[in-house]
Amino acid sequence: MQTIIGLGQAGCRIAECFKRHSQYSVIKIDVGLEKSKNVFSLKRQSSPELYEENIPYDIGTSLQREVKSETLFITSCGNISGAALAILEKIKDNTKISIMYIIPQKDDLFGDKKLQNNLLFNVFQEYSRSAAIERVFLIDNQKVSDAAGPVPVLKYWAALNEMICATYHMINVFEHSSPVLTTMTSRINTARISTIGLMDPKKNEEKMFFSLDIPREKNYYYGVPKKQLEEDLNLMETIRLNLKRNTDHDKMKSTYSVYATEYDEIISYCEKSSTLIQKIAP
Repeated sequence: MQTIIGLGQAGCRIAECFKRHSQYSVIKIDVGLEKSKNVFSLKRQSSPELYEENIPYDIGTSLQREVKSETLFITSCGNISGAALAILEKIKDNTKISIMYIIPQKDDLFGDKKLQNNLLFNVFQEYSRSAAIERVFLIDNQKVSDAAGPVPVLKYWAALNEMICATYHMINVFEHSSPVLTTMTSRINTARISTIGLMDPKKNEEKMFFSLDIPREKNYYYGVPKKQLEEDLNLMETIRLNLKRNTDHDKMKSTYSVYATEYDEIISYCEKSSTLIQKIAP
């Protein structure tokens, strides 16, 4: 089982989506939450610095007790994200940590929030490069919105949060399943700055959740109906051509894995990773 920790409004809403899957233990931390098991409420503060300085002792001890062997820590750049590094420090010896950092759309970034975004965007990447954490997943809300397409206003954020959760979950499921065919080998240890996205195998079209600069590693995950695995004579060639056409440069390692599913159609996902610190798009 993996622990999902959501910090702040964005982090908690995405974390909530994981509750429908039995593989995860979900913990939420935010202002104004009704305290219960695995739900922690912080006092409202006026700055990120004050959130960092005022982490209640009982949160640290509770998290150390509740986290599993692997943890995905989800947050964005609201003031409460100032508590992120203090919380991570309390659990780092109890679990392997990956961070999912949610980058707001540009129109939502201004003032202190923009400064906090710049800070965390870089700090989390440095943490991953130094191996202080396992990996950082960069998620740009604008890219997720583009992948989701038109959505009614009242369902907008729920649709984006569910897409992020579902994509991460399916890649995680495939990672812990036995493929019927794979070219994947051990990961490049220094490529720890990552993003995820969808792949349309028919159109050979990627819809990544962040524009990763110079990816060093790319992994495709194909979930294929069992009947199609038995009967489709062209599937293997299609997958190989997709891989070849989507190799960005000659030093990029590209792999694929194929899994049998009970779905009616092929589902496909992609994960990209880089060794380089990414820059915020102007």
